[in-house]
Amino acid sequence: MRDECCGFGGMFAVEEQAVSRRMGIDKIRRHIATGAEYVTGPDSSCLMHMQGIAEKERLPIKFIHVAQILSAGL
Repeated sequence: MRDECCGFGGMFAVEEQAVSRRMGIDKIRRHIATGAEYVTGPDSSCLMHMQGIAEKERLPIKFIHVAQILSAGL
């Protein structure tokens, strides 16, 4: 679901690390299932959370902030 939390939520990720990680993995896998190569959005903390999980799990998806896309003129 596009409006489901990535699991970061500031202190939530620290206090409920296992739940936070599982939420992130679930969200990333749903993105991958669509065939997406990139995930974009305006929230740096969500993107960094998911990118960290994806790199650690060696999942085949990349993350880019919407401002990076706009600044590149794409």
